[in-house]
Amino acid sequence: MKVGDLIELRGTMWSSYGREGEIGLLLETLIPPTGDDKETFSRVMWGDGEAKLYKTEHLEIISESR
Repeated sequence: MKVGDLIELRGTMWSSYGREGEIGLLLETLIPPTGDDKETFSRVMWGDGEAKLYKTEHLEIISESR
């Protein structure tokens, strides 16, 4: 997953994400100092211009940037 990819927010069965199933643009991925991939977060911008952080493991690539 890299900056510029189109992604879909998948969440989990118990997810309370208000944008689950929507497609957005990946702006950045924040890797914690521990390097623990399970706790990686990514900033996504949505069609209405809102940008927020989500767990990277809850995102799925729809279209990769070049």
